[in-house]
Amino acid sequence: LEITAIRVERLQDITSADCVEEGYVSSPMESYQSEELVALDWYRQLWESLNGSGSWAANPWVWVIEFKRV
Repeated sequence: LEITAIRVERLQDITSADCVEEGYVSSPMESYQSEELVALDWYRQLWESLNGSGSWAANPWVWVIEFKRV
């Protein structure tokens, strides 16, 4: 892997495009009106399943490390 970017940002600054990079896959059966809200809700649920209840609301600073395969 080659690191292409490193930055620090608040957890809730994640975008729907970032959610796709984290593994979100769009589903045509979703009942939400906005695909962006679906992706962000998916990531919030994933984050809290790994880091515990209330961890999303805490909105911590996180490291964002972008990379590509070489």
